[in-house]
Amino acid sequence: MFIAMAVLMPYKTASSGSFNAADERLLEEISMASFQFFWKEADSVSGLVPDGTGAEVCSVASLGFGLAALPIGVERGYVSYEDAKKRALSALHTLENSNAKYKGVFCHFIDFKNGNTTNLGYEGVTSTIDTALMVAGAITAGEYFGGEVKSAAERIFFQVNWAAYINPENGQVYMAYDMSGSGKFEKQTWDWYTDETLLIVLLGQAAPNAEYRLPPETMTNWNRPVGRYKNGKPYIYSYPGTLFTYMFAHCFYDFKTIGKDSRGVDWFENTCRAVIANRDWCRDHSSEYSSYGENLWGITAGSDPNDYVVLGHEPRGAKDNQGQYGTLHPYGAGMSVPFVPVDAIAALREMRNLKVDGKTVWQDIENGGYGFWDGFNIDKHWVSNRVIGIAQGPMLLLIENARSGLIWKLMMKNSNVQQGIVRAGFKGNFKTGI
Repeated sequence: MFIAMAVLMPYKTASSGSFNAADERLLEEISMASFQFFWKEADSVSGLVPDGTGAEVCSVASLGFGLAALPIGVERGYVSYEDAKKRALSALHTLENSNAKYKGVFCHFIDFKNGNTTNLGYEGVTSTIDTALMVAGAITAGEYFGGEVKSAAERIFFQVNWAAYINPENGQVYMAYDMSGSGKFEKQTWDWYTDETLLIVLLGQAAPNAEYRLPPETMTNWNRPVGRYKNGKPYIYSYPGTLFTYMFAHCFYDFKTIGKDSRGVDWFENTCRAVIANRDWCRDHSSEYSSYGENLWGITAGSDPNDYVVLGHEPRGAKDNQGQYGTLHPYGAGMSVPFVPVDAIAALREMRNLKVDGKTVWQDIENGGYGFWDGFNIDKHWVSNRVIGIAQGPMLLLIENARSGLIWKLMMKNSNVQQGIVRAGFKGNFKTGI
């Protein structure tokens, strides 16, 4: 079952120039602070970005967001064009020389200094989603800086053998390959809708090397269950039901432009509905958890008093972690600005000024902070002391897309990406370069 969304009215969404002066000031403050994480925490020689503050390894996914952040930094005046270009080149050259990959797909964690496999006890396992995020960031940087940066990004993209990661039994894409242990593909595949699946298959069908390309059916041969929260509008929901799983592909692909897919699904509208459901679930459970409320919503994955949690709510495939921890992560609302701008900005403003037992959820750049801490839990008297790249990244990119559409424009400019969109069966009216 899937949604014929063409007959349903979409929610009002943000567009360039739609924010008042006060909202712009808030979004600029958040963007500048988030960008500083990727700029200041990156290694000055390798160009790689750590998993988060205090981390000893580079997260390839975090690096992807960091590469895409560089054009934002230049356009917003945070760094110079030449410094950002140099950073992008350093990172891409480090990746090209890395041994932490199998069939062009990189490990989830790599050495922060040289990009190779780590000796710190982390898994030597490649990741199709981390690689997809890195490739998307590389493409974005390549389109912005051109020249050597674009050439390096294209070489990395060309070497990713997406087809080698297809499970022959079901035609779905494997999540990982174990380089250091079994020397085999992990059994898990991308078998259920999530924006991670969407990003992987779109890039896989955009592969410049035809032999490494995913076939069109990988766009449709995964579960697309439909549900709704209470009387809300129906949408295709992810297995964990956590907010970031509706966001990652939207950081890069402009689904408003590319239109509906071959089954008539409007993925931008689908994410709008998921955001509304998340907002309403938090409001409905505000009497149970002090961290949730009218302007406190956006449950997703991140830091928690007990380590790390992936929080969701119905409808979802998983039955555990139904938001019962009461932990909230500000980047959830931050990612939501393009979809429900008024409510998302109201939530960001409230969290920007929130204190939990005297500790602020926000730390200024001037005080060594990067804006929002990763999470907080009022009932447990806790505020995280970490900042995580895969939280700051999607928040930064989606806020910028709501303000200017910059990342969408850069990604959609790439000719391989355009052709992949057509192969995947989207019906939007845009120039393909074919």
